[in-house]
Amino acid sequence: MDSLDPVSSCLFKYKRINFLVKDKLRPADLEALQHFEIHPTDIFLITYPKSGTVWMQQILAQIMDAAHPDWAEDATNRSIVPWLEGRTIDNPFKERPDPRIFRSHLPPNMLPLGVKDKQIKVVYVWRNPKDVLVSFYHFAHSWVLLDAPQSFEDFFQQFLDGDVYMGSWFDHVKDYQKARDQLNIHFVQYENMLKDFRGEVVKLCAFLGKDLTDEVIDHVVETSTFKSMKTNPKANYKDLVETDHYKKETMRKGKAGDWRNFFTVAQNEHFDNVFKEKMGNLPLTCIWEIKE
Repeated sequence: MDSLDPVSSCLFKYKRINFLVKDKLRPADLEALQHFEIHPTDIFLITYPKSGTVWMQQILAQIMDAAHPDWAEDATNRSIVPWLEGRTIDNPFKERPDPRIFRSHLPPNMLPLGVKDKQIKVVYVWRNPKDVLVSFYHFAHSWVLLDAPQSFEDFFQQFLDGDVYMGSWFDHVKDYQKARDQLNIHFVQYENMLKDFRGEVVKLCAFLGKDLTDEVIDHVVETSTFKSMKTNPKANYKDLVETDHYKKETMRKGKAGDWRNFFTVAQNEHFDNVFKEKMGNLPLTCIWEIKE
């Protein structure tokens, strides 16, 4: 039987994953989520932290707003696309009108069983892990539920060891790659959205079965750029900064290659060796940098 093991003052480990102590989410809640009632039209947005969750929330909200005019709410994206593991199974959020969208960081073996059984559409966004590490480092200095890292060097090793919130990036990405034949899953690479945003939105609409006009797709793209979202109170989490849930704004740069401003040569070589060891047998091509 899995036990609740303390990892740090702010994290506990359950089934290889590190969860937040202050979230008050416990193993019984996580087990209950496996029996969460799934509707056939549900959509799941799944990411490892700092891999494009907020960005894809905005994109999905805009697509669904356009495809289902009666669906939209005058609310923030995090309310429109609620956090699955942030609530227990008997929470009122399950009464949301269809089609429902949920976001999650959970690995495949901890998702509601109905996601696989009913072949629910899953959108999985992944990002090159060097930029994830840097973004995560800054995020840990902002989110009040996490302990701020003592140094970048410390956090660098913690990330490689999987001793961070939600555990190992390497395991998370590998587990979803291995589950691609069991789940109805559409993989979106963060850097590909930076390179060809409109093209990725078109592919996403096709996967979701949403036939939008070129004009509407252009609107989705325009309202989902980093610049647009940064000033959009429904997308930028500014209200959580104002209510002291975050110490500073969380939308920082939204670029590919920022890790070069933080990694030393030795750290980069070490990271590459770990990446090759852990991910070498998977058909993944990371985009480490995009020149502007």
